Amino acid sequence: MRVYSFISGLLLVLLFNCAATSEVVYDYNIEVDFNQYETYVLCIEDFAVEHINHPDLDNDAVRQFIGDAVAVEMENKAHKTNVLKPQLQAGFKILISEETAEFKSCEYSEHLVYWENCTIHQETYEEETLVVYVADFNTNRVLWHASIICELNKSKKKLKPYIDGLVKDLFATYPKTEVGQHPDAFKEDLQ
Repeated sequence: MRVYSFISGLLLVLLFNCAATSEVVYDYNIEVDFNQYETYVLCIEDFAVEHINHPDLDNDAVRQFIGDAVAVEMENKAHKTNVLKPQLQAGFKILISEETAEFKSCEYSEHLVYWENCTIHQETYEEETLVVYVADFNTNRVLWHASIICELNKSKKKLKPYIDGLVKDLFATYPKTEVGQHPDAFKEDLQ
């Protein structure tokens, strides 16, 4: 019994560790000097809702929060927005996958000591992944992209800071060495 308790405790700890941490996966073109780029534009097509079957996960507000966060991080990397002459295009994708799991649930009859009734219950889970990318505007080649598993079904009050943190984590892998002044610091200088 003691070994069983230890193993279940260990499995529980591993399960919570896996659920609590989400790893950023990224890739970039090592032959590109990201410091040579100064201007960018956000990809307008990425603001259109794609997953209409999942309105809690993909909607106009979620996409606006992500777009705003991407713009802030691009500015933090010393890229300036320029719609007329952009060198880079920054954007994002929301990927949603569904998995169905089956659970067997049995009711135990104490009087006859056997499983009285067993039913199979199906549960469908959605898993969201946020992908952020930067492409060369002229060649349309993706130069850098990063992704993270996320959970977008949150209240608007909690969603914005959550998305800001996700996008910041993704841009921590962006390979530009020259970094700009934080936009909030710039606002303080003007006052």
